Amino acid sequence: MTLDILAFAAHPDDAELGCGGSLILAADKGLKVSIADLSGAEMSSRGDVEMRRQEAAEASKHLGLSERHNLDLPDTKIGSDPAHRLAIVQHIRKTKPRIVLAPYWEDKHPDHAAAGRLVREACFLAGVRKAGDGPPHRPEKIYYYMISHPFEPSFVVDISTVRDRKEAAISAYKSQFEATSKGPSTPISQPGFMQLMEARSIWFGKMIGAAYGEPFFMPGPVPLRELPGAEEVEP
Repeated sequence: MTLDILAFAAHPDDAELGCGGSLILAADKGLKVSIADLSGAEMSSRGDVEMRRQEAAEASKHLGLSERHNLDLPDTKIGSDPAHRLAIVQHIRKTKPRIVLAPYWEDKHPDHAAAGRLVREACFLAGVRKAGDGPPHRPEKIYYYMISHPFEPSFVVDISTVRDRKEAAISAYKSQFEATSKGPSTPISQPGFMQLMEARSIWFGKMIGAAYGEPFFMPGPVPLRELPGAEEVEP
């Protein structure tokens, strides 16, 4: 399958938190959208790999994904490893996305930070003919989404119309975000975490005059064909 958008995530639930609304909007337009989770989150304090896979499948329905894959890299050990990089290169060559989304490369979780760096390197190497098997393919764009580390966004996507569906996708991960689920208490299982995520979405939404927003970063200037808003002016 040739994808329009491929979102990479270190763990199942990362993409839902960081760019779930944008993925829903793209899928609603008929674009082919997918998530590639790098690991099965086998080191998580709550739940297990099978439970997480089931939750990811449920979340994918809310997101409207065309497909979802797990590259089965080792949780907590994702890093600048040639084998890890090659796995991402091969997935990019297989799915041929136009746009790639990745976690911002500065993050308190080492896997999130490493995933951002690895995806950036893999997007380049996927276009180098001898860097892997199969025909080379280099995505046109790579955008970084926010998980925990704040950044000054290059642009913010208005997700107001799909905010409830994004919340439903996140809520599919009951093992992680429900305080009543079995397992030890964690920072993300407390009600305050989801309140923080909502407050952040409101904050970035207000930046663009919307109710809710998702921030993204891209290296370099944002290319435009005309001034923002000019296309809405009738002659």
